[in-house]
Amino acid sequence: MGVDLAVLGHVSIDHIRFPGKEEMLYPGGAAAAVATSAALAGAKVGLITKIGEDFPKEWLERLASAVDIKGVLILPGRTMHIYMIYNEDGSVEAPVEAGVAVNMGETPIPEEYMEAMFHVAPLPPEEQLKVLKRLEGKRVSVDFNPTYMEDYMKKPELMREIVSRAEVVFPNEREALTITGAPEVKEAARRMHGWGAGVVVITRGERGVLLYDGRSREFPALPVNPKEVVDPTGAGDAFAGGFLAQYSRGEPLEKCVETGLRRAREVLKKMGSWSI
Repeated sequence: MGVDLAVLGHVSIDHIRFPGKEEMLYPGGAAAAVATSAALAGAKVGLITKIGEDFPKEWLERLASAVDIKGVLILPGRTMHIYMIYNEDGSVEAPVEAGVAVNMGETPIPEEYMEAMFHVAPLPPEEQLKVLKRLEGKRVSVDFNPTYMEDYMKKPELMREIVSRAEVVFPNEREALTITGAPEVKEAARRMHGWGAGVVVITRGERGVLLYDGRSREFPALPVNPKEVVDPTGAGDAFAGGFLAQYSRGEPLEKCVETGLRRAREVLKKMGSWSI
């Protein structure tokens, strides 16, 4: 089955812990969040990831109802587990057990996906670069995550090479400033474009999106009723999925951003990061 977009990255089991409440489990992982959003925006999507034997069968069936899962490897061992621990003092801890989700840059890619556009979800930078080198000559977008912020600060040449190999990059504002060392967000976008990224898309939460492809354009976030916001987790991934659903099929950038903003608004209204 040919796909418009192939997404490579983590799928996880997320544990949400609030003080005095029972732990809640939700399906997570940036790759699944992007893939499901793109699928709901009309793209044919393939998912490339590694999960363990503990991954709930019903969650895998949910994924399969929206995306192609030929690229999902089920391996002996545990899936990546992410623990979101909200403390009474307002602090948040987020320990991660990687499980089988190691050496993600070497994850096999189904041959049927090789004509698609690729999205490399957040991984340790060395693993992202492995994927980008394997996909030399392909259309590729890349996303980032605060989990790897120390790497972004300490490995500027590595980050510059990653950006240089991507057609589209999706940092949030803090990531863009950290990766580039720029004093403000428009300069960060210009630097990333100068390094080789064709389109720089910087998400800014309630302030919307800054897009730079040689010229700078700003798009406001769509209005949302605060009473409808259930969980902000995954809004950036949902945006990227909606954007790429259109971009991978050659739609104008304005339509890509509009679709991304709509998808981000919708995921705010449900628990968990998946759009399905």
